[in-house]
Amino acid sequence: MPGAVLPAGQYVCSANSFGVLIPRTKKEIWLNRVRVMLPPAFVLVAIALRKPAWNLWGIPLIVLGESLRTWAAGHLVKDERLTIGGPYAHVRNPLYLGSLLNTVGFLLVLGDWLLAAIFLAHAIAIYLPTVKQEEDYLRRMYGEAFEAYRKLVPGIVFRLAPAKVDIPDVSASHFNWRQVIENTEHRTWVALAVLFALLWAREAL
Repeated sequence: MPGAVLPAGQYVCSANSFGVLIPRTKKEIWLNRVRVMLPPAFVLVAIALRKPAWNLWGIPLIVLGESLRTWAAGHLVKDERLTIGGPYAHVRNPLYLGSLLNTVGFLLVLGDWLLAAIFLAHAIAIYLPTVKQEEDYLRRMYGEAFEAYRKLVPGIVFRLAPAKVDIPDVSASHFNWRQVIENTEHRTWVALAVLFALLWAREAL
């Protein structure tokens, strides 16, 4: 029902109400590629440089981060609608936040504090302009609807209570495992398992 306030902040806004798909710029594409490659690159470098210290309290961060990414991937329909349900009712960039959490978790398991600090510095330098470019794209796509959403939901700090969003032409979104597969988030779980296998192999060397 248009304009409805739904439970648990589960909302989406259809792109059809705001116009056709707008192509991303070359800069947006480049920043996204760098953002995707940065976390695994740091973890692989860390594994190559030292044996793991097995600080197991880093594992909850990994599980939390990837669970957040999976939750987000189950709601996200790229370039078709403005997704503001599920974790998107708590934070505008749950995928980026999840990547930060699970990468820092891996670096803590490794016990490489210096590399963890370097990663955080590089992540801030890369993620901040990436988030800005992404939000510029969403603003071009969805206009006032995105601005209304942006004012209610923080960019990277997770709010505990879901935002109550009331936007014209709103319909409910629900978590869908098929959407997780379509967004290839299952591959990230596989990649995490491979990285843990590399940790055990590195310890044996």
